[in-house]
Amino acid sequence: MSSQQPTWEERIEKLRTRYTQLQGKIGMEDVTRKLGDTATEIAGLPGEIEQIRARGYAFAGYLERKVEVLAEQWGEVRQQVNRAATEEIARVQEQFEAIGTLWKKLEARWSGQGREIVAEQIERAIGELETAADSARKRVEGMYGQVPQNVQQTKSQLAQIKRYLALVDESTASWNPTECIVLAVEAEWVATGKGKEDPDGVLYLTDQRLIFEQKEKVGGRFGFGGEKVQSVLWDAPVGAISEAVAEDKGLFGRKDLVHLKLSAGDYADLTVEVKSGVDSKWYVQQLNRVITGEIERERAIPVDETLAEKVSAAPTACTTCGAVLPPLARGMTEIACEYCGTVIRI
Repeated sequence: MSSQQPTWEERIEKLRTRYTQLQGKIGMEDVTRKLGDTATEIAGLPGEIEQIRARGYAFAGYLERKVEVLAEQWGEVRQQVNRAATEEIARVQEQFEAIGTLWKKLEARWSGQGREIVAEQIERAIGELETAADSARKRVEGMYGQVPQNVQQTKSQLAQIKRYLALVDESTASWNPTECIVLAVEAEWVATGKGKEDPDGVLYLTDQRLIFEQKEKVGGRFGFGGEKVQSVLWDAPVGAISEAVAEDKGLFGRKDLVHLKLSAGDYADLTVEVKSGVDSKWYVQQLNRVITGEIERERAIPVDETLAEKVSAAPTACTTCGAVLPPLARGMTEIACEYCGTVIRI
């Protein structure tokens, strides 16, 4: 059964809608909007970088330079795009005005002979102008280059760093005075290999240590009840990590495992599963950059030399009873001996 043909009024109404939509297309409103949005995003990036520096994130020092280059590139691109858009708009505007003339002709013959011919002329002209407007927009957008993509990639990097810092803020770990976070990712310590029995939490990588903090609800059934557990289960100096190997395991390689061999500490071997879409090969690359000291090339906040000297000069044994003192943690100005109670000011 053939579909019902549209009435004359329905056909003309559809043409009017297309004609009205053409005004936005030939005016390149989407191009203008993208120019403004990208400029606003670039202008906001320095402030976002200042925020993560103020919160102590010392690495990814390339961000500052990257934002400067993006601003320079976009300044040049914006001028070129504005000029090209103006030329393209002028070109298609003539065709749009010609369609307006055809509309007047159609209105004069609304109930007379020849209206079908004029309607077909309008339909054909609108189709041609739609194609021309789309082509013009693509030519202009082709001038953006990689700047918008690099802006979004930079915003993603900053968002990821903010997630690291949020996890650090919630952590129960004690941080060394000059210690700086590099990565913080959700992970599972594969202590037994029995799945649910293994602790879930956060794996922190700093410029000095690798730390696993359990952070989950244990007990309960079917997602109800249970007790929140949060505590550091182990940490290891990055210098003690003699080998780090990535492995994709499980159905379709969905488990991203990192196998570690340590030359010192409580464990000779450790395996962790990094989660939330973190690739184990990428993680091992970053870990090796910290181990070799390559990460220091990205340092944007220099180590506080005065504080570093204080740490190196801090006593390791109690001056009263000789007992081993606990390590100096970030922000500490004194150490108390847990055996005799002597307080040593740093």
